Amino acid sequence: MEIFVARQPILTKEENIIGYELFYRNSMQNSFTEINGDVATTELLLNSFLGIGNEKLSKGKKLFINFTRNLLVKRVPCLFPPEKIIIEILEDVKGDEEIITVIKEFKQLGYTIALDDFLLNEDNINLFPYADIIKVDFLNTTRKQRNTITNIAKLYNCRLLAEKVETRVDYENAIKEGFLYFQGYFFSKPKIFSSTDIPFQTSEYFRILHELSHPEPDIERIASVIETDLSLSYKILKIINTAAYYTRVKITSIKQAIVILGLNELIKWLTIISLKEQQPLSCIGEELLSQALIRAKFAEQLGSVLFGTYRRSECFMLGMFSLLDTLLKIPMKNVLESIPISDCLKNGLLKKDSELTIILEIIEAIEKVDWETLNSYTAIVSPPDLTAYYVEALKWSWEITNDLKEY
Repeated sequence: MEIFVARQPILTKEENIIGYELFYRNSMQNSFTEINGDVATTELLLNSFLGIGNEKLSKGKKLFINFTRNLLVKRVPCLFPPEKIIIEILEDVKGDEEIITVIKEFKQLGYTIALDDFLLNEDNINLFPYADIIKVDFLNTTRKQRNTITNIAKLYNCRLLAEKVETRVDYENAIKEGFLYFQGYFFSKPKIFSSTDIPFQTSEYFRILHELSHPEPDIERIASVIETDLSLSYKILKIINTAAYYTRVKITSIKQAIVILGLNELIKWLTIISLKEQQPLSCIGEELLSQALIRAKFAEQLGSVLFGTYRRSECFMLGMFSLLDTLLKIPMKNVLESIPISDCLKNGLLKKDSELTIILEIIEAIEKVDWETLNSYTAIVSPPDLTAYYVEALKWSWEITNDLKEY
């Protein structure tokens, strides 16, 4: 699955970049596609932070991101550190008591608040005292409208940002009117970034959320469900690898990842993911995910025999992640840069200096019907046992895949 995000710089009058605004895109065509606001922002966040990567997009600057009323009330911005994002409140969000309460919480947590496409009216005047930045559409406002906003902004010490600055005349006029920040085609059109990602299996997230709603959630059960979803397993590790959750602990199982992330944070992320529209899998994608499940179960069984049952989860993860490079169409070395797994597991996936490498060698030999390689391992594990493990893995994968289709 190919994903896209557009980015446009925001500058000072000295033309120093202070941040970038991110825009939803669903192709290389540089224009917004009509889509539900919640879905657009959700996909933007997931594609930016878990797909393309925050570091690549931000270059150390803050990212301006639009949030709908619904996502504000759900406290979705709190999933991202205040030093990473600026919360843009859309122009159709009313400054009622509920929204004011939410914005006060964001302010106390250290977030910067920007009002997007601002035009003063009775519905949004209550937002002024809490705004750090006022964004004004320079192309679609009159000088009189901007003067009114400028005068009120001075009372509350708000910084003014002129957006849709198309020409040098616009830029010079904005400076004269007291604007401090600038954004528009005069400086740069939005630049599109793209990457590949693994499609979500949305039904699983609702199943996990249901389990998490219990007074005492069963972490073992939750981990077992997540383990069977390659996309979610991979993304949880990427989430933990971000600055907000960074840990020096190297992960060897999904259960360990859940404990580090915490159930409350898991609920928040799953809530966001469940808002995303499910992407249809191609035939090749379905086959690769099915193959990953087979590899995972086979590796778990073989690993338990070779290294003991205490390492079964690590071996399961080895098999599950062994096709990430094929699915994402990037080298395995690059895939592993964004997930905090153990060195042994990492080296096993890279097929170097790890006792786990033998498992992938046997799996690949079975898939290729390479009898010469398989016969070389008869002293370690018998052919009948290998056959039994593989048949069990096939059966288990078939059951999991059918459960997903029926859910």
